[in-house]
Amino acid sequence: MRLPRLDEVTRKARGEPTPDPSREGNGRAALQSHTPSGRYPVAGSPMTPPTESFAEGLLRRLADAIYHRPRAFFYPQMLLALVCLLYTVAKLEIHSSRNELVGGDKKYHQNFLQFKKEFPGQDDLVAIVESDDLEKNRQFVERLGAKLEARTNLFVDVFYKGDLKLMGPKALLFVPEDQLVEMRKALHDYRPFISTFSQATNLSSLFTLVNRQFRTTPQEATPETEAMIGALPALERIIRHASDSLARPGMPPSPGIYALFGEAEEAEKELYINFANGRLYLVTAHARSEDKNPEAVQELRRLVQETKREVSGVNVGITGEPVLEYDEMRQSEKDTMVATIVALVLCAVIFIYGYQESGRPIKATACLVVGLIYTMGYTTLVVGHLNILTITFLPILIGLAIDFGVHLVTRYEEELRHGATEQQALRKAMVNTGMGIFTGCFTTAGAFFAMSLTDFKGIQEMGLISGGGLLICLAPMMTLLPVLLLRGRQNILDHQLPQLPDTRSRIEKIWLERPVTVLCITVALCAGAIVLGNRKVHFDYNLLNMQSKGLPAVVFEKKLIESGSNSVLFAAVIATDAKEAAELEDKLAKLSTVSTNRSMSQYLSEDQTQKLKLVAEIKKEIAGIQFPPVDRRPVNVEELSQVLYSFGGYLGTIAEEVKKRGEKDLEKQFLHMRDTADELRVRMLAGDRQKNGDKLAAYQFALLDDLQDTIVAIQTQDDRERLKIEDLPSALRNRFIGVTGKYLIQVFPKHDVWQREHQETFVAELRTIDPDVTGTPVQLLEYTTLLKDSYIEAAWYSLGAIAILVFVHFRSFLCVILALLPVGVGTLWMVGFMALADVPFNPANIMTLPLVVGIGVTNGIHILNRFAEERTPSILAKSTGKAVIVSGLTTIAGFGSLVIAKHQGIQSLGFIMAVGTATCMTAGLTLLPAVLRMLTRAGWTIKKPSGNNALSPLGREEPR
Repeated sequence: MRLPRLDEVTRKARGEPTPDPSREGNGRAALQSHTPSGRYPVAGSPMTPPTESFAEGLLRRLADAIYHRPRAFFYPQMLLALVCLLYTVAKLEIHSSRNELVGGDKKYHQNFLQFKKEFPGQDDLVAIVESDDLEKNRQFVERLGAKLEARTNLFVDVFYKGDLKLMGPKALLFVPEDQLVEMRKALHDYRPFISTFSQATNLSSLFTLVNRQFRTTPQEATPETEAMIGALPALERIIRHASDSLARPGMPPSPGIYALFGEAEEAEKELYINFANGRLYLVTAHARSEDKNPEAVQELRRLVQETKREVSGVNVGITGEPVLEYDEMRQSEKDTMVATIVALVLCAVIFIYGYQESGRPIKATACLVVGLIYTMGYTTLVVGHLNILTITFLPILIGLAIDFGVHLVTRYEEELRHGATEQQALRKAMVNTGMGIFTGCFTTAGAFFAMSLTDFKGIQEMGLISGGGLLICLAPMMTLLPVLLLRGRQNILDHQLPQLPDTRSRIEKIWLERPVTVLCITVALCAGAIVLGNRKVHFDYNLLNMQSKGLPAVVFEKKLIESGSNSVLFAAVIATDAKEAAELEDKLAKLSTVSTNRSMSQYLSEDQTQKLKLVAEIKKEIAGIQFPPVDRRPVNVEELSQVLYSFGGYLGTIAEEVKKRGEKDLEKQFLHMRDTADELRVRMLAGDRQKNGDKLAAYQFALLDDLQDTIVAIQTQDDRERLKIEDLPSALRNRFIGVTGKYLIQVFPKHDVWQREHQETFVAELRTIDPDVTGTPVQLLEYTTLLKDSYIEAAWYSLGAIAILVFVHFRSFLCVILALLPVGVGTLWMVGFMALADVPFNPANIMTLPLVVGIGVTNGIHILNRFAEERTPSILAKSTGKAVIVSGLTTIAGFGSLVIAKHQGIQSLGFIMAVGTATCMTAGLTLLPAVLRMLTRAGWTIKKPSGNNALSPLGREEPR
């Protein structure tokens, strides 16, 4: 006699059918007869519900087709996924420029595009060198500048100092008249010393000539004596830099020939681009073309690191708009890739833990991956690129699209455990729950597609990609996942599992039995959230605050701002000629928000008659000076050591004579120079003398070549006529003169225009002078304003589109209100949590407004669907409640994975969306059932949204 199995006893006690043993092997158990309540027909009977909508009929036929022809739904999708993957890898591009996020139909953006067309290559790459040692700063920018100038394939318009060689044959016309007078005097006074230099071919011959001058110069005060004493700082500088060149790797720069004409520090401050009293030195350059910006940024970083090995003890970083955009995009890519992986893993783990099984969750996750691959192919085909906004769509879709699988698997599993065959369970899940899945998908996709109605191109693309992606992910979830669900041993186990009491039903009674209390608590929490939100939640327009904390490009941009300099941002005012430019400059200079202007108009329009006379006189001072070729051979270390030894002897002798006359300061100067010369001798005689000779040869060539080039540049200055456009050096002409001859005025703000209040006042004042003013401050103002307004607009569009879809689904205005109730309450709670966490809205996370509407309403739709099917507000204890919880947790995981991002904008997006999803889910599972309880007590009921598929043949709802 065979003892009955535990599952048989359980089934008999519950009045459920016994599976056919002949069908158990393949997992498709058929019922031997009707259940006592007549819920399920005999396996294979083609019963169609008496009232079936068109949509239900399609879903039923789809379920039957999948059941009978699974291979037709499996292999074509695998092939399509492979094609999409290959197409994406080959064609998808990444765009980092914020300018591409704004549509071209805006007047301000048209002005900006015309500006970029007239003045191409305005995006500066800026290297900032920081230290208290001016000489180290100078060394660094000289070395880095030379490296950039050598890489003509990537960099153009390299600018870090305004020396005569760079500025061309009209260079002296850029110098103020008073400085030209001083220069003429210096050249006159130091003519003997310069003549000495002009005869030298290397360091040995230079100091030999200096020694000769020491011997022949009379001790009494003469022009020659004064010239020699005045040259002492320059000589000491030359010796000190020769010694430094032995200690530093790389090609040594010239010590700076302008030190011959006065104090070195003052000469450098006039010559180099520096701020904060010389603490910050700058090197600027442009990428050869805008599409080369990413490559140029990488190469600039490499060259900076290389130069840091040559000049230690300085803090160096790069910034500029191309750098900020590149860093933001690269960080976003990294963050999104990590978040995508984390989201997939978390969703799978939550799914597995929630269902205490691994097979079906893994199958659903696999189908999700297929849907994501489809979406990547769709994105590549329809849009062709990703930007800073759209790059986050993958983890977002993971958190949303996995919900389709959660709800389908939950209902399928529940029907199996209630005794249905696989085909019956698939039909029930596809039709009843499938209708909710479709409605939820379309409402959330509608929220995304509503973004496409805005005027912001980046938001339009986000809506198009995410909305289309959600619909695309629905396809494998509703076709491929059912194929996989029909396979595996889990189906057999589900037929044998008894239905045990669930603690969720006991928990749910807490609020179902106290609906008024729940409503009062909800109102109180909403009121508190409103108060907190009004006080603490605001919109942060500053794009720098979205970047990664400690990002060097942001740190150095802020250092420039704090130093009182012009930052890297300027507004652009365009004039048709020099006269108009000069007039505009005068007007702009009077504005309270303007720090300074830069243009070429003052040089191209001023009266330069007196300057031309001074240039002619300067040329006469050094006329006739000629230079022999520079010796390129390695320095003879022993010979130079002997010459410097004699040089030190002369210095000591002169110091004794000066001491006798009581000139203590001059004595210290001579003795200090002697010590510097001795230090050079010790350093070059130590170690590898051949290597030292090579280094000194490179240094002496840089020194003498710089001197020769500078003197020749002065001798060849054009003093015949005033400065013209064609006389401008390319670095200035490309910046300030347009391709059609227009003039650019760069207007720099007095205050930090990354801050919204300064941005608004600066742009408003400029528009009183030129309504068509453009440039980055204008773009930032309009960009952030349009983005914020567009997302708010998209939220209203989403709300409208969702309300229409929900009404079409339920045919009831009250159902629309009920479906949106969790959204409204959840959003208020979300804002309250933002206030507590001190997280503001910003240009990255403002997209939560339309998304919360689309995601939050899905919970209401599923709950109302189940309520319409069973006429009871008890939801949590059923598969729908379980699915809402699991799908909510997976959505939280999808968005929450963004919290680990370093990019603060993406991080805040993840936080707000995770919190918003959690609050909407909580409101949906507590408040909505409590309200439904109150409505049912008042006699309200709801019509099933489509068909009568949940009814038994007798027309009665089946209890759960």
